[in-house]
Amino acid sequence: MNVLELFNIIGRLIVLGVCIVERPKDGAKKKQEVKQLVYSFLKDFNVKLPIPEAVLEYVLDVMIDNVVKLLNDTLWKKAA
Repeated sequence: MNVLELFNIIGRLIVLGVCIVERPKDGAKKKQEVKQLVYSFLKDFNVKLPIPEAVLEYVLDVMIDNVVKLLNDTLWKKAA
């Protein structure tokens, strides 16, 4: 599995995780729960990433924020 395939899987995990942990407020805690889901997946399947942990942390933050923004603008959009 190459890095692009792995990030595709991680992206899908993030979408799933964001949907699972969705509840009003508590944004930072929800983000941490989604990250924990991704880290658990990587550990359970013994996946070693060829990037430093700090880079993965940054990438996860950006990916989670983008997924939440997309879902807020579309699926979870409240009627005006």
